[in-house]
Amino acid sequence: MKPRKTFTILIILALALFLASCGGGQSAEAPVAEPATQVAPTATPVPPTPVPPTPTPVPPTATPVPPTATPVPPTATLAPELSAFDAVLQAAQDYLSENRPPVISAEALYENLNDGDADNDPFIISVRAPEDYAKGHIPGAINIPWTTITDPDNLAKIPDDQPLVVYCYTGHTGAIATTILNLLGYEATNLKYGMMGWTHDDDVFGQARYDAATAPDYPVETKVNEATKTYKHPEPDVDMSNPDDIVREAAAAYLAEGRPPVISAEALYENLNDGDADNDPFIISVRAPEDYAKGHIPGAINIPWKTIADPNNLAKIPDDQPIVVYCYTGHTGGIATTILNALGYEATNLKYGIMGWTHDDTVFGQARYDAATAPDYPVEKGAGAESALLKDVEAAWEDGTDFIKAEDLYANLNDGDADNDPFIISLRAPEDYAKGHIPGSVNIVPPKIFTPDVIATLPKDKEIVAECYSGHGAAQVVSALEIAGYDARSLLFGISSWTTDPALTIKSFNPEKSPHDYPVSTDPGDWGDETYGLPQPPASNPIADAASWLSDGPNVLPANALFENLNDGDADNDPLIISVRAKEDYEKGHIPGAVWASPKELFTPEMLSRINPERQIVVVCYTGQAAGEVVAGLSDLGYNATALLHGMSGWTTDPNVFVKRFNPEKHAHDYPIEK
Repeated sequence: MKPRKTFTILIILALALFLASCGGGQSAEAPVAEPATQVAPTATPVPPTPVPPTPTPVPPTATPVPPTATPVPPTATLAPELSAFDAVLQAAQDYLSENRPPVISAEALYENLNDGDADNDPFIISVRAPEDYAKGHIPGAINIPWTTITDPDNLAKIPDDQPLVVYCYTGHTGAIATTILNLLGYEATNLKYGMMGWTHDDDVFGQARYDAATAPDYPVETKVNEATKTYKHPEPDVDMSNPDDIVREAAAAYLAEGRPPVISAEALYENLNDGDADNDPFIISVRAPEDYAKGHIPGAINIPWKTIADPNNLAKIPDDQPIVVYCYTGHTGGIATTILNALGYEATNLKYGIMGWTHDDTVFGQARYDAATAPDYPVEKGAGAESALLKDVEAAWEDGTDFIKAEDLYANLNDGDADNDPFIISLRAPEDYAKGHIPGSVNIVPPKIFTPDVIATLPKDKEIVAECYSGHGAAQVVSALEIAGYDARSLLFGISSWTTDPALTIKSFNPEKSPHDYPVSTDPGDWGDETYGLPQPPASNPIADAASWLSDGPNVLPANALFENLNDGDADNDPLIISVRAKEDYEKGHIPGAVWASPKELFTPEMLSRINPERQIVVVCYTGQAAGEVVAGLSDLGYNATALLHGMSGWTTDPNVFVKRFNPEKHAHDYPIEK
């Protein structure tokens, strides 16, 4: 990207700005009125005449695939020994001097993404809430909520050598994030009107959109207002020990205050007309001077947004009074507001700008947003590569599979220390549990375990061991528990490894009763080149997700059912078969067409992007138990996944291919049971 110019900072005389100290944060785009105090400006100044904002967006150029390497966030080149105020001021002047277009239209972005040249595609960031991102987002966009844009871990996800397009709901919080990124040295552009300008789907948009028919129509004036006082500038309260990080810290300090990003026209009008002039805000129109002259909110002074970092203009702004900034539609107002807040002022942007204040198109000065003529471009749905849920799934797989052998569980229960005993759950049917179970275990069937009443009884301060018939169902439940934050393990081979009682081992794997000898292949399976977005998770959190996909019990598929599917003459209904065995065992032989993946690496954005969320998935391991854990992670994320019953042990009788399987003579014990 284009390097920053180094500005020699002039000694700023007579700057009058004010210290930001407001609380009460809101989520993206929530219009909230801020109590304020306005000194009504008087007199007739000659308004400054800087370059008006450029309305024509220039599409950025780069690639919308999240980077695989960890980029180092750029840092602006700062003069030595700057104050925090001067450091932010220099970064703002550098950014504003570049004449970068403040917005890109949906039409221009869509054309860019679909011009057949992926090399010029921008890196796209949705700064909406994760739950709204999951409902639908611009294809290829990653999710970084706007209030977390200064988090170093989030900045590390953003390329510093590629143009960025940022978008939110209507353009307002997108403007905040875009401005902060530009202050930090990135090349970022805000999507005009945000998601409101991209799609007509209100389920995806997630908020009430601008509607001229219901928007207010408040008075305007043409009188030129002048700020008659000069003020001393504030100083952002940041740690000065790291000069390279001053701008990020100043932006982070502003975001940490939780100040509402916007104020609605209704709230501002009510404030200005409540009979108490002492609480009126100081109002700044950042539109072009010729448009300010056509009409503006009564009392507003004019400082075009491109000149907001001019010391002479900053000297007009009080440092002890709340400020309301407005532009045409809210976008350049967001830029000016963000710069003021980073400098230490207490500023709020008027939602929808003058478009939300008046119906007079002569005053408005631009074509306003019109849903009837706005485009309706495609979105992709799903939690996305950066979702908290995916991070939970990845964390659950950090230590691999979670099994406990019968002999280890028995030794634990009989070591004379009851304090270290695990909480044991039998997941078998009540009638089978009644026939016999591990002493002390409680009976909970899988569809009930994640219901609110039952999950509340499970301990989070001790280990949980789940037991079923052969390990399949317990593995799926245990993995779902681990994703939800519990410490859980499944009993290897289930009750089949605890007892030899045939009344209890009714569903055990029996080598003598496994007649299948289906074909195997040594040809590597092909993942293909196509990539996909993540699916929509069943619910909004791991517990609700598990309750949804486990409502009918664990997901398993017998070998004969899979064989019939693969050989029914209809390749369109064939599932994606993923083998999660060791690579060397996969190479000895696997189900024809099966692809290989390491379970520890499967739950990464890069690997998941290779899975078509519309396709059924069958996961194969040695015995079905490890596959069950993988199935839980995939199911939590919204995939249609099932485990092959008994794994390769149930598919082939070739010991060189199945490698490992349950052996009653080796793995079964005769430990006590209670009835």
